[in-house]
Amino acid sequence: MAAVCCIAFAASQSALAPLGRPCIALVARGSQPQIRMGLQVVDLFPDPPVIGGNVVVAPPSRFPASLEVSPADELRKATLTPFPTFLEVVSSPMQPMDYAAGLLLGVALLIGPDFLLAPAGLVADKGIRPGYSLQGSVGAVIDPNGQWLRDRREGLKAAAPLSVQAPVAALFLAAGLVLERLLVYSFEDASFVVAIGVCSVFGGGLLEVIREPGLTREERDELEELKSEFLIFAVENLQRGGRCHENDIVASFRGFYPRYRRRDMSTTTDGVSRSDIEIASLARMWNKQMGYPAERTPNGFWKGLSVASPRGGVSDIF
Repeated sequence: MAAVCCIAFAASQSALAPLGRPCIALVARGSQPQIRMGLQVVDLFPDPPVIGGNVVVAPPSRFPASLEVSPADELRKATLTPFPTFLEVVSSPMQPMDYAAGLLLGVALLIGPDFLLAPAGLVADKGIRPGYSLQGSVGAVIDPNGQWLRDRREGLKAAAPLSVQAPVAALFLAAGLVLERLLVYSFEDASFVVAIGVCSVFGGGLLEVIREPGLTREERDELEELKSEFLIFAVENLQRGGRCHENDIVASFRGFYPRYRRRDMSTTTDGVSRSDIEIASLARMWNKQMGYPAERTPNGFWKGLSVASPRGGVSDIF
């Protein structure tokens, strides 16, 4: 028979004494001990703790009584605030923020919605510019014989006089105030309307800055004169075939016309200052006008075009 021995662990009894029962292990020879014990829940902190001489007690709680519904006489019906009507919004006193939003929206309307259409590629060359167009319409009534109006009709850049700009600006300012009231009625947030105005002015103004400017009448006349001069120069100094660099054409053009002999002719009485880029662009315009007889590489070399006479004379200084 297998001998069975009972071993009482004094250490286990001392450790599990709070549980109320000792721990006894029944061990058989050649087998693992089997521990049998009884468990009893004991509150280890029957009394509230004392910290620094102060008794720490949890505050009294009315839970779950606090969740109970109050008597009917203590309940009040919720008050529903009706939405303001359009007439109430329009007739309400305007605050400084409203005037600021109206000013921004008026400027945005004057500039136009091209900044919204530009990402989709829907902006035409002239674009949608309500302020610019209205200036022409008002100018036809106020100043029908103005030189600026004739320039605009010819597609040239010209600034409208103050007598035309002032009433147009006033109209768009009034339209901006009306639009501000409509947006406040729609969004019910004046600060959001101000944000719309800021974004519209920033987007429209940025597009106006990067828009390619037109030519004034003086600039157009100077360009036409330069084209005529380059045409005369090309007849006598350029020939088809061969190749050359655009710097050779620029140097030969400066030697052909002494008044363009240097880039900066401000110190002379008979000279005109022209940059190399301007003269090189004349060569591209001439090539387009002649039906593209030559081809220009990205590095500035012309294939199928050469300078008839080599550099010499005045152009040697360049």
